Amino acid sequence: MLDETAPLLTGRRLEQVVQLESHRFLLRFADPPFPRLHVAIHPSLSTLHLARGWKTPVAPTELAVGLTRELEGRRVIAVVGGGQERVARLELEQGRTLVIELMGKASNLLMLDGEGRILRHARTHQGRFRQPVDGEIYTPPPPSSRWMSGSLDVVEPALFARVLALAGPGRGLDTVLTESLPGLGAMMAREIAWRAERGEPAWDVFDTLRRRLREKSRRPMLYSPGDPAVLDESLPLTPAMLFAAPFPLACAQHLTATDMPTVNEAEAAVAERLLAHLFYLSLKHSLAGLLRQQRRRAADLAQVLDAELAEASAHVEADRRRGELILAGMRQAQREGSLVSVPDPYATGSPMVAIPIDPRLDLAQNAQRYFRSARRHERTVGMIPSRLETLRRRAGQTEAAEARLADAPTRADLETLERELQETGLVKAFRRSERAEVGRPAEYVPVREYHTSDGFDVLIGRTASDNDHLTFRVAAPHDLWLHAAGFPGAHVIVRNPKRLGALPESTVLQAAAIAAWFSKGRDENEIDVHVAWRRHVRKGKGMSPGMVLLKRHQTVRVAPAMPAGRGPGD
Repeated sequence: MLDETAPLLTGRRLEQVVQLESHRFLLRFADPPFPRLHVAIHPSLSTLHLARGWKTPVAPTELAVGLTRELEGRRVIAVVGGGQERVARLELEQGRTLVIELMGKASNLLMLDGEGRILRHARTHQGRFRQPVDGEIYTPPPPSSRWMSGSLDVVEPALFARVLALAGPGRGLDTVLTESLPGLGAMMAREIAWRAERGEPAWDVFDTLRRRLREKSRRPMLYSPGDPAVLDESLPLTPAMLFAAPFPLACAQHLTATDMPTVNEAEAAVAERLLAHLFYLSLKHSLAGLLRQQRRRAADLAQVLDAELAEASAHVEADRRRGELILAGMRQAQREGSLVSVPDPYATGSPMVAIPIDPRLDLAQNAQRYFRSARRHERTVGMIPSRLETLRRRAGQTEAAEARLADAPTRADLETLERELQETGLVKAFRRSERAEVGRPAEYVPVREYHTSDGFDVLIGRTASDNDHLTFRVAAPHDLWLHAAGFPGAHVIVRNPKRLGALPESTVLQAAAIAAWFSKGRDENEIDVHVAWRRHVRKGKGMSPGMVLLKRHQTVRVAPAMPAGRGPGD
């Protein structure tokens, strides 16, 4: 890799260090042919290769800005490897060095001064061994067979012992492999073991491989479990299933071999496919968590509704009967504080029964109070079955979504499912637009959701940044946007999936009352609320979160009011 990379980087000025995410960087150079070096120090992806086509993130990070400020305009003097370890050093003018350590969980990117002191580093860890500390002298990885045997144990536990056994006693193949095939020991050990088990002398295979590496007789190959152009992103990819090699390997016959123009392009193809898989896994795990949460919330709500139904059913008859007993027994009634005793004509002997009352009301008013309670519980009994049916239907939709999630082969399929879940309201959270992060689950922004009496869905932001996300990432251009005029508050979106040219006046007024309620003007009798189509809402340059510009809007005056209804599962 460095044999190909060094001639392109040496003598060229470093223009910018871009942090694609916390574990990946892009080094951009200013002189033709303007090479770009992709560096990944993620535990699941530690590599470097020449790259093209990466998009630069809009918001630079503090680390990237600091590295760029320190290194901008300095020419690369030399690009050297780290011998036995997977380490590359970019020596730059005026005593600056970038050290790239590509050692799995121990990977790192460090900037050193002319005395070898650490000025900046990308990653830290809890262990004491080689803990990077700014201002201290950089300690390179110790050269030993530790890396060789450790890597073999990780890649294939029995491989190291097999290679030594095939080489014969006392030959020290581990030391020779480490010293002669730096950075390729595990791969070459697999090749030696595979060919030796099929009759070739292990040391003859070793000599052939060593000679080919030293002569730089290369034919770069990409090995993958199938055509790399159509690999499912869901396919698990291990270092033994997807890797680049400097020339064809007999031990990889079970994999699909693809000729590549350069070693860098072979490694770039590996990184591209592995990144696609890791991003796929991150989104899949996030969606799975959302659906599990939805299932738990629905189950909890169903339990609450079942309890409410049982309680309301018991109250309907009990409250109606108490009201009738009070009215029928008013002449014989005996009041004492918050109780009244009246005869029960429905029981044998008409015994006196005690009924709780409000002592501030007369008996007739107390009877009506019980009748109102009975009617209220009767309405509850009538409404809860439909809500339970809605929950059962949503439970079925959740199960179907989880089945689709399990079978989704690509990230695009996951994003389609995510969009459908949000459009149907099954998931009431929206993925935050941010810098992609390998291995980190996507962050979702929850929103409040209500429904107007006309059946329109209303979404309400929670914080200033969530308001921006709701308005500019979730809302469609044909949705209605509302915000209290002159008061800090939530952005309110009324979904308009049918793209109506105008929404019902009742829906607009209800949504305006919601916007007023979720603002600092909640305690006012009436306030003005701006109403605009989302396509007329803009974000001015440099505006703080939550601030917008309205190209065109109307104003309605309403009393702040809490929404009357919420969606199932809220």
